[in-house]
Amino acid sequence: MRFTPTLCSIALLAATGCAPPPVDLDAERNALLAADQAWFQSYSSSESPADAFVAKVVDDAYLLAPDQPLVQGKAAIREMIAGLEATPGFSVTWEATVAEVGSGGDLGYTIGTYEMKMEGPDGPMSVEGKYLTAWKKQADGSWMVTADMFNANGPPMPQT
Repeated sequence: MRFTPTLCSIALLAATGCAPPPVDLDAERNALLAADQAWFQSYSSSESPADAFVAKVVDDAYLLAPDQPLVQGKAAIREMIAGLEATPGFSVTWEATVAEVGSGGDLGYTIGTYEMKMEGPDGPMSVEGKYLTAWKKQADGSWMVTADMFNANGPPMPQT
């Protein structure tokens, strides 16, 4: 069989027509940083922070907290966050400093820092640390958390 230029052109168009559109990775990184920031804003301004926290996690998400067993699922994650929130004087702030997105544009992660404050046996104390959050892009274009892990830089310190 002899290929003609027209047949080759049709084959080339068919092959390239099946390729996914290119992903704007810079735009996706920015969107992921914005999603992390919006998650914190929603959490920190909510009357029900535990509910706001799990509103951005997928149903089978993981939470990997220091010195705790692995927690999986929205209900279990909500219970853990509600327990933290019930600690006297508890507050937390976090901020993503890095976002990376895979070449397919549907998986990514954020890395950032946090500070937790609470009442300790000898008065107010704080813990500074870092976190890694894995995100998956949903069919509607939003980013949702699939796993969240955090750990302290050191022991709790008295607040000054």
